[in-house]
Amino acid sequence: MTRIWNVGILGPGKIANRFADSFKHVPEAKVYAIASRDENKAKEFAAAHNVEKYYTSYEQLVKDPAVDLIYIATPHPFHYEQSLLCLNHGKAVLCEKPLALNLRQATEIVAAAKKTKTFFMEGMWSRFFPTIHKTIDLLKSGAIGEIKSLHADFGFSGPVNLEGRLYNMALGGGAQLDVGVYPMFFALLVLGKPDEIKAFSQLASTGADTTTQALFKYKSGAIAHILSSIVADSPKDAHIMGTLGRITVQTPWHKSEKVTLRLNSGETTEFAFPHSGNGFEFQLQHVVRCLEAGETESDEMPHSLSLMMAEVSDEIRRQGGVKYAVD
Repeated sequence: MTRIWNVGILGPGKIANRFADSFKHVPEAKVYAIASRDENKAKEFAAAHNVEKYYTSYEQLVKDPAVDLIYIATPHPFHYEQSLLCLNHGKAVLCEKPLALNLRQATEIVAAAKKTKTFFMEGMWSRFFPTIHKTIDLLKSGAIGEIKSLHADFGFSGPVNLEGRLYNMALGGGAQLDVGVYPMFFALLVLGKPDEIKAFSQLASTGADTTTQALFKYKSGAIAHILSSIVADSPKDAHIMGTLGRITVQTPWHKSEKVTLRLNSGETTEFAFPHSGNGFEFQLQHVVRCLEAGETESDEMPHSLSLMMAEVSDEIRRQGGVKYAVD
């Protein structure tokens, strides 16, 4: 008989609802419980997703022995404290990206996961799309030769509310942590840790970065360019250019269904991966496989990649003049 994994969700916001919708495509797991400090929101979420239990404190959720995995869906300034809460109660954790506000917090979270021998993974959902898998396979096969250049961007024109999540530094405001994690993740996944970083940010009056761009230079000769913005809508393209051709993850690349390989000869091949879900099912399926195998760390989104992302993000923010109270 197949085991059904009980998932508790911490925080009933927009992304939690999208995550809960993906369970219809993953029969091995179910949303068992929701926790919110707002009882009405918890009740509404439970009713909307047919959730068995709702809690009005996070402590109640982590102490429920029936919960196998907790998905942390709160804003990123709270990930550090809540990840430690879950791990110290022996609960497996999928924490929405970014993992934390800085490398120090991320390092402590990973250390707690290792100490308690508890599964922990940063929820970088783009990592698990078939398009990203195909891109990595093409690169490993040498399809475009030696990588010379990479570009990825994620920008949108958001509402200007200086007290809101995007601008308020107490809420982790700024483009880099909100959407900059996407292009940064892609560059680091493909090319690894850069040997040199040059970053530039435009700042709002609150201190939050409204647009951030960075260049990563590698001893191999490759250069990556990444861009994020909360005030300008970008193409959301991703391109990897090599000596034999280029790979394009078609827009919006972070949740794309198509990858195009164009060789210097002019030969073009398109790989399509249509799916009926919202994309969160790929991440959830991977986590279930990890739990079934008794793993404490993902082989596709390992702790080392999360720590690299936190370290590089710290340097991008340092150069751009973006500073949080916990830095």
